[in-house]
Amino acid sequence: MANLNEKMADYFKEHQTVLVNELLPHTLDQLEIDYSEGDLNYHFDMLRRLLDRVAKSLLRTDEETTAAEIGYDSENYFYSKGVLLKQTIDVLSVFRLSLLKHMRKTDLVNEGKVEEGFIVSEQIVYAFDAAIRATTENYNKTKEEEHAQMEKHLNAVSTPVVLINHHQAVLPLVGEFSQDRFEVVMDQTLHKVKEHSLHILFIDFSGIADFDTIFINDLFNLTRTIELLGTRTVLTGIRTEMAMAAIQAGMNFDQLETYSDLRQALEAINQAG
Repeated sequence: MANLNEKMADYFKEHQTVLVNELLPHTLDQLEIDYSEGDLNYHFDMLRRLLDRVAKSLLRTDEETTAAEIGYDSENYFYSKGVLLKQTIDVLSVFRLSLLKHMRKTDLVNEGKVEEGFIVSEQIVYAFDAAIRATTENYNKTKEEEHAQMEKHLNAVSTPVVLINHHQAVLPLVGEFSQDRFEVVMDQTLHKVKEHSLHILFIDFSGIADFDTIFINDLFNLTRTIELLGTRTVLTGIRTEMAMAAIQAGMNFDQLETYSDLRQALEAINQAG
């Protein structure tokens, strides 16, 4: 004879559509969520799939339930529309409570033992919790990937090598630099140096917001790499505190060509021919 877990699993499989049709509108109305027909259809499809996983969870261990859970909004439909994670979680929480209330009224639960009823309820709660955890992880992962892509794009456009003429260019360094941002700048700069066979590259430090010895060391290593490619590097806009930090880090300014500002450097070098 089937136990309550097996009976309830069969019930969910057979009544997915009916349950979602009955409980979803009440859930959205209770949360006072404005939704389009497309939103409603997507919620319906996601909840129907979730109920299928909940049914299977009644016949699995907690570990198996967690491993099989893909989360809600797996196609990032609501994420792409700017829906907050809290709203998605609220839908799952309220729907789960409505589902438990619905179960309490069924003949299956009334005919079962009290202990079996508690076990089934606990497993359903666990299955929804697994969905909530997976949904949160997916949301955060997507957010982090989106942020990384945005930062990569901003890095690519925020520190361009600007051509002055066919053989001269300037690299204006602006803002703060993380290790990732500096690597982008270095790759772009070396690419431009080789692409245009630059004779001179002016590296202007006047827009640097903050720095540390690691940043300074990386920049001086960049100048040496550029010079190995046969390009003359000229440093401009180095502030007193930056120069002092470089000296304290053991860097030799005697081997570097520096000017107080970019304009002065351009005038001096171009006049010298």
